[in-house]
Amino acid sequence: MLYAILIAFQMIISGNNLNAETGTIKVQVKEFRNTEGHLLVSLFNSSEHFPDKGEKAFRTKKVKVNKKVHEVVFEDVPYGEYAVIFLHDENDNEDMDTNFVGAPKEGYGTSNDAVNTFSAPKYEEAKFTLNSSTKNLSLKIFY
Repeated sequence: MLYAILIAFQMIISGNNLNAETGTIKVQVKEFRNTEGHLLVSLFNSSEHFPDKGEKAFRTKKVKVNKKVHEVVFEDVPYGEYAVIFLHDENDNEDMDTNFVGAPKEGYGTSNDAVNTFSAPKYEEAKFTLNSSTKNLSLKIFY
């Protein structure tokens, strides 16, 4: 009995919620123009740092591009509001390359395919809710 109480107390202290619901977010990105470089995917759980600071995202993934369609899976994600942004980093410099006027030279996209012509996408445009065991996102890459 004491052992069970100690485990429950440790879970409470460590921030684990016995009733927390989690799900899986499956991000399918399609229409790559080539198989060079990596796909960098960032999952944000707030508008802070979105979309420019991928290193401060809730979770990130890096996948070698070797086909025209890729699926990236984020597991054990707590139910809530999220937004995804991704980059086809063709030259593997882990940065979005732009031309002389600041337009992207590499493929990118966001959840809800929220891509703006003259500005970075906004969190409010890209957000979605995870409230079931699986959320499937099928997204197009823009070049």
